[in-house]
Amino acid sequence: MSIIIFVGPSISREKVLEIAPNANIQPPAKQGDIYLATLQKPQIIILIDGVFESVPAVWHKEILYAISLGIHVYGCSSMGALRAAELDTFGMVGVGDIFQSFLNSNYDTSSEDYHADDDEVALVHGPKELNYLSVSRAMVDLRYDLKSACEHHILTQEQANLIAQQLKKLWYPRRTQTQLCLFAEPILSKDAHKKLSVFLSQESLSLKEQDALALLSDIAKIDLTTLARKQVDYVLQENDAWHTLLNDVNKQQTVAARIDLPISLSKGQTALATKLRAQALKHAQELGIDFTPWIQPAFHNIAIKWQCVLPDGSVDFESVSRKIQAFSLSTTQFHQWVEREALLLAYGEQVQLQEEHYLDERLMHQGYI
Repeated sequence: MSIIIFVGPSISREKVLEIAPNANIQPPAKQGDIYLATLQKPQIIILIDGVFESVPAVWHKEILYAISLGIHVYGCSSMGALRAAELDTFGMVGVGDIFQSFLNSNYDTSSEDYHADDDEVALVHGPKELNYLSVSRAMVDLRYDLKSACEHHILTQEQANLIAQQLKKLWYPRRTQTQLCLFAEPILSKDAHKKLSVFLSQESLSLKEQDALALLSDIAKIDLTTLARKQVDYVLQENDAWHTLLNDVNKQQTVAARIDLPISLSKGQTALATKLRAQALKHAQELGIDFTPWIQPAFHNIAIKWQCVLPDGSVDFESVSRKIQAFSLSTTQFHQWVEREALLLAYGEQVQLQEEHYLDERLMHQGYI
């Protein structure tokens, strides 16, 4: 495969394939993924999205390793923009406004001790099966919203700066367009506030997506049949840390993260019910059941139990985000929980129930037939 692209919430898979139909699309990269990609001997690796926090992020050295092999490595939008800015002088190529801003360290320059924060591109999103649906909004996109609102004469620059400062103080999962509107309400007239709300819901664009489209458009112009190998003037030093990474990656196995949910979530569950649930999950995994079609129903069930549903029955993603924060769950832990719930739903569909099973359930929960 000549082009490998690591992408998630910044731009949809469908839009990527419209521009690069033959690309190998991979989920957001974690540590070791760039190295593993080099084993496929691609001509180009594009890093757009990456994971962090709950698992180690893409390591700079594996990118340098890829470049030293003659692979062209590009970055934009999110983790890709960060790493491209950090490795610009070593041959990684960055594209887009977000990359340029990180390269020039010009986000929120009002702070004297400011450095280009990683949290500018951080957000909470759903799993692959939900198309990485964004639950919160990255600070770079909120800044882009504010800039666009100024260009449409809905906000003054002073108002936009004030709102941006308040948004920046929030933990990244709490940054949303709804929160932007809440910060705007005290400083705008009712008419201006309404215009802002309508503008954000109908006309706002994602700078992350715009940058990704720009990079992909540049890549589409490259003739891979004549593309020369990347040339660099450095020699990669393979130290102990590098060999440790290689050993870990080469023998890695998927290990589910343990989730210690608050006691209140499991209140009323008996030890027997918990054991039966664990046994059902184990059996379902042994059977190799495909739970992918059940991801959305499982996610919706969780939203209902968490009372994170809007009046029209759709999921209130901002409420889900707040619940995730309240329970101190990482994005990875939440995704794995959703997958387990989906696996149970899929398993349940394959279990054949007899009349006595229904009878037992009625007697246990209702006390009568």
